[in-house]
Amino acid sequence: MSTFAKSFKDEVTRLARKETKAAIAPIRKPSGATRSALADLKRRVATLEKETRHLAALLAKIPQPDAAPAATEKARITGKGMRSLRKRLRLAGSEFAKLLGVTGQVVYKWGKTNGPLGVRPATKAAILAVRDLTATEAKARLAEMPAKKAKATKVKKNKKGGKGGKRM
Repeated sequence: MSTFAKSFKDEVTRLARKETKAAIAPIRKPSGATRSALADLKRRVATLEKETRHLAALLAKIPQPDAAPAATEKARITGKGMRSLRKRLRLAGSEFAKLLGVTGQVVYKWGKTNGPLGVRPATKAAILAVRDLTATEAKARLAEMPAKKAKATKVKKNKKGGKGGKRM
């Protein structure tokens, strides 16, 4: 090959590389950014999948309520039914309240109410669970429950610094 032909070939190759590089340059920069964004998204997806697996494992450890939601929704709870249930279980109002996880005032209100009662879903589930108990089983379940500590009353000091006077 002659010197001219070799020089011409080298020059054409150089110019072709230069033109190719100029044509690819506008695509190269966004392509690199896209690859970087894709890698970041893959990391985020991996982190979220790991967290989802962790939360699913925690959720599996939580005991699920026994009562089916459909049965809980359709159950009709009335004041008369609550009075008869309490009477059948032979429980005082405070004991019945403790068994259901409500206050004694609520049980009193239920006893005075005629017709359907509007109760929360958790309370409704507790009532449905207690319906199937016998009086002996209810007493046994009450005995298993921890006793609440009595609240201490504060005594206001009188003007002289001693105890006595009004209770708060």
